[in-house]
Amino acid sequence: MNAQTLSDSIAEKKEFISLEDALDNPSLVYRLNLSNQNSLIISDSTLAKFQNLEYLSLKNDHLKVIPAGIGNLKNLKVLDLSGNDFMFLPQSFSKLESLREIYLNDENAMDVNQSLSTIKDLPNLRILHLENDNLKTIPSSLLNFTKLEALYLDSNRFNTLSENDWNKFENLEYLSLKNDHLNEIPSGIGNLKNLKVLDLSGNDFTVLPQSFSGLENLREIYLNDENKMDVNQSLSTIKDLPNLKVLHLENDNLESIPKNLLNLTQLEALYLNKNSFNRIPIELKELNNLNFIDLHDNTLKLDIQNLQFRDSFGLKIRI
Repeated sequence: MNAQTLSDSIAEKKEFISLEDALDNPSLVYRLNLSNQNSLIISDSTLAKFQNLEYLSLKNDHLKVIPAGIGNLKNLKVLDLSGNDFMFLPQSFSKLESLREIYLNDENAMDVNQSLSTIKDLPNLRILHLENDNLKTIPSSLLNFTKLEALYLDSNRFNTLSENDWNKFENLEYLSLKNDHLNEIPSGIGNLKNLKVLDLSGNDFTVLPQSFSGLENLREIYLNDENKMDVNQSLSTIKDLPNLKVLHLENDNLESIPKNLLNLTQLEALYLNKNSFNRIPIELKELNNLNFIDLHDNTLKLDIQNLQFRDSFGLKIRI
C-alpha cells in the first residue's frame, strides 16, 4: 500500500468527460468524469446503461440528491462525490459490492454518520476520504470500518482526538491527518502495527507520542509545516523504527541538522526543502543508507567547497 489511490491505478483506461459521448457506446465506458457540471442531470435509467463502469466522478456538481441508480453499478470501484450539497447517501449504496475507494470531501451539508452507516458493510471498501468535512471528532459510525487500508482525514477541525478509537483500524496502512491543527497526536496511533505511511503535516503538536516507537512497519512519515514541534524529541521517538526509509521535514524552520536525525541510519530518502540551510549539511554522510536528499528552496550558498562535497557525496542531492 502506498499513497497512490486506486483511481490512479486504472487511469490508463480512456476517460469520458461528456455524458453524450459516453452514451454512444456505454458498454465500453469504464471511466466517466462528470465533475464541475453545475447543471448536471443524470437519471437512474441513464446510469443503468453503464454496467461496466469502474470509475465515476461527480465532483463539484453541487448535487442536492445523489442518484440512487449509482447503487446498481456492480463493477464500480472508485466513486468521487466531493464538493456536493447532499445530506445522505442513498440506501442503494449498500449494494456497491465492488466499491474500493470513495471520496466524500468538502461536504458541508452531509450527515456524516448517516452516510457512513450506509456503506459500512461494503465488503471491498478499503480507501475512505473524509477531507475538509468540518469534523470535530471521529464519527462514531467510522469505527465500524475495520477493513480500511487507507484513511484520509485532512483539513478538518479536530484539535484533539480520542486515544482509544484507533484500535479499531488494525488493517490501516496509510493515514493522513494533514492540516488538522492537532495540539496533540493520539498515542493510540502507535498501535497501528500495519501502518506504512503517516502524514501529520501542518499540525500544532510539540512532540510525537512515545507509542510511535512501536510502529514497526512504518516506512514513510510526513512531519512538514510543524511550527511548534520539538524536532529532536520527536525524532528520538522514531529513530529505531526498522523500516522507516523516508522522512519529510519540509518547511520546519530548520537552520541546521537536528542531532537526533543522525541516529536514523536506516533512512534512504530525506526531504529538507523549504528550510533555512545555507550549506549542504556535510554531517549527513553518517547516514550510510541515504541515497536521496531534497534541499531545494533553502538559502544555500554554493561555494566551491559545497559543490565539491556535493559531487563526492555519492548520492542524489536536489538543490
